[in-house]
Amino acid sequence: MEEAIRPRPGPVKGIVLDDGDGADVRRQKMARIILDSMYQFLGLLDVEGTVLEINRAALDGAGLCLEEVLGKPFWQARWWAVSEEVQGRVREMIAEARTGRFVRCDFEVFGELQGHKTIVIDFSLTPILDDEGGVAFLLPEGRNISEKIAISAELTRKNGELQNALEKLKEIDGFKTTFFANVSHELRTPLALILGPVDQLLKEAPALGERERFRLTTIKRNAQSLLQQVNDLLDLARIDSGRMPLAYLCANVTAMAHDIAAGFAAIAEERAITLCVRGEDELYADVDRVKFARIVVNLVSNAFKFTPAGGRISCTLEHVPGGRFLLSVQDNGPGVPDAMKQQIFDRFTQGEAGQGAVGSGLGLNIVREFVELHGGTVVVVDAPGGGAVFQVELPVRAPDGAFVREGGSADVLPAGFGDAAPSVPGMPAPLRRTGRPRVLVAEDNPDLRLFLYDVLIDEYDVSLEGNGESALAAALADPPDLIITDLMMPHFDGERFVRALRATPDFPHVPVLVLSARVDDVLRETLLEALVQDYVTKPFSPQELRARVRNLVAVKRTVDILQKELNSQASDIGELTAGLVESRKSLQKSLLALQVSDRRWLGLYDNTAVGIALADRDGRILSANPALQRMLGYGKGEIVGVSLVDITEPSLRPLTGRNVQGLFDGALPAYQVQKRYEKKGGGYLWANVSASRIPAVDQDGPMLAVIVEDITAKKEGEQSLAATRAELARVSRFTTMGELVASIAHEVNQPLAAVITNSAAALRWLALEQPNHDEVVAALRRVSRDATLAGEVIARIRRFLRAGEIRQEWIAVPKLLDELLRMLNTVLLEAGVQVELRIPPDLPRIYADPVQLQQVILNLVINAVDALREWPGERRLTLELRQDAADGAVFAVHDSGPGIPPEARDKLFDAFFSTKPDGLGMGLAISRTIVENHGGRLGLDTSAEAGTRFVFNIPSI
Repeated sequence: MEEAIRPRPGPVKGIVLDDGDGADVRRQKMARIILDSMYQFLGLLDVEGTVLEINRAALDGAGLCLEEVLGKPFWQARWWAVSEEVQGRVREMIAEARTGRFVRCDFEVFGELQGHKTIVIDFSLTPILDDEGGVAFLLPEGRNISEKIAISAELTRKNGELQNALEKLKEIDGFKTTFFANVSHELRTPLALILGPVDQLLKEAPALGERERFRLTTIKRNAQSLLQQVNDLLDLARIDSGRMPLAYLCANVTAMAHDIAAGFAAIAEERAITLCVRGEDELYADVDRVKFARIVVNLVSNAFKFTPAGGRISCTLEHVPGGRFLLSVQDNGPGVPDAMKQQIFDRFTQGEAGQGAVGSGLGLNIVREFVELHGGTVVVVDAPGGGAVFQVELPVRAPDGAFVREGGSADVLPAGFGDAAPSVPGMPAPLRRTGRPRVLVAEDNPDLRLFLYDVLIDEYDVSLEGNGESALAAALADPPDLIITDLMMPHFDGERFVRALRATPDFPHVPVLVLSARVDDVLRETLLEALVQDYVTKPFSPQELRARVRNLVAVKRTVDILQKELNSQASDIGELTAGLVESRKSLQKSLLALQVSDRRWLGLYDNTAVGIALADRDGRILSANPALQRMLGYGKGEIVGVSLVDITEPSLRPLTGRNVQGLFDGALPAYQVQKRYEKKGGGYLWANVSASRIPAVDQDGPMLAVIVEDITAKKEGEQSLAATRAELARVSRFTTMGELVASIAHEVNQPLAAVITNSAAALRWLALEQPNHDEVVAALRRVSRDATLAGEVIARIRRFLRAGEIRQEWIAVPKLLDELLRMLNTVLLEAGVQVELRIPPDLPRIYADPVQLQQVILNLVINAVDALREWPGERRLTLELRQDAADGAVFAVHDSGPGIPPEARDKLFDAFFSTKPDGLGMGLAISRTIVENHGGRLGLDTSAEAGTRFVFNIPSI
């Protein structure tokens, strides 16, 4: 069988490999190919610096051919013609390398565009020794490091900016701590002037009545609570500033725990909670008594917040190995979710209180700070059988060198500690009187609940409830004349309570007065418009409250009297209504008879593909043609009486109602709109709707003529096209980012190559008979620098790749926005930007990655602030959030700034495109990627009349 004939390879780097070449010739050609393929610059010189060989890359970069440089001094070639100084330095390096030394230097040379553009190269001369140790040749090498130098300069600048930002952040954090400390310190004086006189009145006025003593006790207890919160803030400020020393005392911590438990006896008895202290009878340890007492009190108080009535709480102290002791506080409440176990000790973090207890979110943070001051640890774990166990491990002995006092019995418990919960004092007229108005109060704070009882009991029968659920049951069982409710209550809040009342069929219209600490104008207007009759913010005047209650009860009773009068004439009204209905039916029959005679109109009405309807003043359909019946899924008899307002998508119903009234009132001659109707069997009908008013004919009043064109298929096509375009844009962005990652990864080659070169140089210097340690150290430093640079590039790539991970969880969006705006408060104040939040009160939680969602909103808010920073007009930023049946949670960020130029809108979400002079152009690209990874869309709303408005959605699951 004949041997297969291999095709002869073509020229490589201008060199032809021939089958007839001898072995030596072939090796020479192969060596030439290798030489021409290596790096940017490589050659061979004799010991005098005369050129013997130069590779193709170096020749092409300078626009030279080999014949122009062979046999000529190396320093006179085109590469070094940048300046005489460069030529002189190259000549000096050749003289130095001739002595057997490796020399290296960075040069700017002519090396691109045929010698018309300069580049920076890392140039070195390596002496090549003969067998006798003499220098036979010099090996010049050069690598293009222009891009490396530019990147290094950019990294240096960015690091400087980052360091400046970090220093500024530290300075701002210091200002914040100082401000809290100053404000807290200033609050102690007025609190002292409240507590002092109250204590004197309670001690020096034994003849006080029960109501007066109740009022003074309430003042004292709440002032002490406020003082404790002020002390917490001051303690945290001292800890942050490093001015919180420990006064060690060798104390029996078991006895201290018993004393503290005794202080909770009244509260435990009232709620039927079993509280016990277990463990060793005596356990002596070196602790700061005051701070250790605060640790125990805070942990036990926290347990009482979450333990249900009839539950149990235990406090255990015992030795553990390693010279330490363990304090454990266990309850049988709802426990701590796994997601909260790490952050429960952070400042201002609160769990979901099971007994209506709320706080500042500082108690457990102070526990952790005081435990760490003692050199201990604190954790929370699940209790067997349910509940939580807080475990504090502390050293038994103080650190070496610390001063430890002996004995001492000073009171370390806070003032007012252990006071029992308030109870209803003996008030006059506890029984219901005939004709006396009844008031139902729903308030979770016991002190405020009893204060309202005290304010109203003289004029009304008052019923008290601690949460919205029990208040709803009481109101349904026996409707009162007035309801006073708080908004922020556990489990069943005030707004939910009122909405449930209003949704209950046949429940009488009882006026509602909201009493809340929330100063939210949007919420206040919403509630007053649809649900409640009055809204009072805390704190309030008792006189003002009595006046408002008196007015609402008077109106309610007046309405009841009028209703009775109307009911007495119900039979006459019924007869009149029946006559009107019969007359209307007669008129409708006459109208139908006239319509039958008009065949053309009937043909158009019955056979057109466009929906036609006649509606009354309330938008209810009086008649509809078959096309509209098919569009909406109703039968001929079913569609009559259906309200066009009610089947409009929820977000447009108020606007539709106003448009209908505007047509009948003459404010609008006609209107056209594109909207969605809800079909009977589910789903939506997209339609172009035209509506106009038909004047009254004979006895019939005016009617509404509605023309409906079905554009559902068109809308679905537009949405499909938009989705395809979005997917193509997303693929394009990922391609761009992939190229970015590949480019960055390519940069790793250059520092790694430098590491290899410098390592080899260090080895050569060490291999000499007299190693040159200075050169070795210099080479190793360069190795360390280049290796660090390579590590930074790789780390950057890893961070980029990890950016796509999504860790979704259920998120309360109002809380997330509140945290974000608190973080940006200083930036917003400096830029003079006013923020307006538009969030519906009944918004459900959404399922998303909280960090990535906060990053998207943060990018959009920062872009808006940057746009408004130099804006001469009004600087307003609006954050809107609404729930949509199709799109889920829809977010909008709208600023009043200059807006986006039309020529920039198509490229706005492209990677590396930015409208800011110093922008990287990655913020919006990353934000869109995050939203699309959640299944949503991010885009620019071009319909905004002024400023810039971005809209994105997170779909519901």
